[in-house]
Amino acid sequence: MSDLLAIALYVGLAAFAWHPTTAAFTVVLISCVGVVPTGSGGDLLELALTLSLVSATGAPWLIVTHATLLMALTAYVAIGGETLAGGGIFSIAGIATIAFLIGIGFRLVAARETVLVAERARITMDLEELAREDQERIADELHDGIAHDLTLVLFHARALPKQPDEEARQVSLSTIEESAERALRSIQALLSLMRDIDAERPKSANRYGGDVIRAIVTLGGLLNDAGIPTRVSTPSPPVNLTQATELILIETAIEAVTNIIKHAPNSHSASIEIHSQSECLELSVKNTFTALTPRSEVSSTGRGLARAEQRVAQCLGHLKHGRTAEGWNLLATVPSSQDKNTHPYGGA
Repeated sequence: MSDLLAIALYVGLAAFAWHPTTAAFTVVLISCVGVVPTGSGGDLLELALTLSLVSATGAPWLIVTHATLLMALTAYVAIGGETLAGGGIFSIAGIATIAFLIGIGFRLVAARETVLVAERARITMDLEELAREDQERIADELHDGIAHDLTLVLFHARALPKQPDEEARQVSLSTIEESAERALRSIQALLSLMRDIDAERPKSANRYGGDVIRAIVTLGGLLNDAGIPTRVSTPSPPVNLTQATELILIETAIEAVTNIIKHAPNSHSASIEIHSQSECLELSVKNTFTALTPRSEVSSTGRGLARAEQRVAQCLGHLKHGRTAEGWNLLATVPSSQDKNTHPYGGA
């Protein structure tokens, strides 16, 4: 009988690796079978040692239950027999206490390791997020500044041999030179940013002095120089926009004009207008072209307009764009504000 109980006890101990609750109840049941009929001190000792496994793997209620049963069986043996004579009850209590502390120690080590693993995972996710933000920032700098300037360079370089007079040629040459210089400065600043994370961000976001009126007047001139007659309309009073919102509108206007030059260079006409209302301000960029112009030449569904939509949404506005009966249209609506001190793209 004792051999069978011993085998069952070992099986119960092994079960702690599978299901601690089931294993704890199995060990308690086997110990009760061994202790109650015979008053065996050995089974009581094994139950005390098992407290280390219970305290390391079991729930708090299971630990309390195991300790309570251990005390009850110890009291039963001490009262009903002489197995624990001569201070044996204190030995069981000491062994149980040491086993409990060992189990709690293992539990604390496991909990600390779990916390460290979770912290390492969080740090890894934060680093990956920072890397993605850096990639987005670099991609924005490449697209918003450098790609715009290179588009102007390419357009005027292609148009230069076809210019009818010397004045038009000089306009193209000046545009090529200015755009190439801006692109070169942006590339140098971007390379510095990539080499040194503490380097100052390139200033492509502050084009045209951060003034949306100046920006659309200049962009209208670029379209006129590109051979697209352009009407520019601005409100007479100054616009009431935060600095961040004004810079976002500038980037949106640049993206729209770049798309017209890149995808619809043969447009009949274009317009850039700002309409100021009581609670919002609208930026409208349109161009007209013939019905035979392919769709792929008059619209862009790439990164630029998608990023413009995200930026306009950041300032609680909305942006619409698409083909119309006469051509292509972009309309950005942003809320007006009296605060002019907000930093671009959030922050103070």
